[in-house]
Amino acid sequence: MENEHLIDEISDYCAKSGISPSTLGVRVLGNSRFFDRLKRRLQKTDEDVAKLRAFMAENPPENEEKGAA
Repeated sequence: MENEHLIDEISDYCAKSGISPSTLGVRVLGNSRFFDRLKRRLQKTDEDVAKLRAFMAENPPENEEKGAA
């Protein structure tokens, strides 16, 4: 997922810069909680996607035609 790459980028940048992700958030966005909220939102999105895919796999459309896209 593209946003997971962003988490890695932020973490790497902060480690190399010697600042915390919350400090980066304040300096750039004026939001010390941005990084933590982003991580939580991505975790929740991943959970939701997994639930949706599981449901669709377990409940295929009744009128699904073979070979139909």
